[in-house]
Amino acid sequence: MNPHEPLEAVRYQPIGVVRSPFTRLEGMPLQAVAGPEIRGRIEIAPQFAPGLRDLDGFSHLHIVTHLHRGAPGGLEVVPFLDDTVRGIFATRSPRHPNPIGLSVVRLLSVDGVVLEISGIDLLDGTPVLDIKPYVPEFDSVGAERTGWLRDAAERVHHVTADRRFDER
Repeated sequence: MNPHEPLEAVRYQPIGVVRSPFTRLEGMPLQAVAGPEIRGRIEIAPQFAPGLRDLDGFSHLHIVTHLHRGAPGGLEVVPFLDDTVRGIFATRSPRHPNPIGLSVVRLLSVDGVVLEISGIDLLDGTPVLDIKPYVPEFDSVGAERTGWLRDAAERVHHVTADRRFDER
């Protein structure tokens, strides 16, 4: 990759949509772990139904989304769990240059093309780009460093989103 040449654009087609009790960012859990009892669903487009085969054998899923109500911002932000300006890539802010979301949710059931889930931290109508099974043996690692979030992460269960990243 030549650092002086522009990167080629990437385009994705959503495979489904999130149905959530949250219609605005304010008051929503900051991460799925902060609202394990909050239920929602993912409605998958019918043409992707064969891809759901065997998914019901997993208790948890990675959900990759397009944060459709966010807008890319600057390269520095004041994140939800802090009051200090941080580099965007050292945060989980929705204002990344590519507003991609990653959530781990509990899969409650699969009914046709509808996935009933809990632990939702996404707005209603969020486009789903991909689903992958969560497998602790692959996905859980013992991180030695968690940066500025080391102390702030404890508060994730007590803090909800506010209006600082509302759509522009």
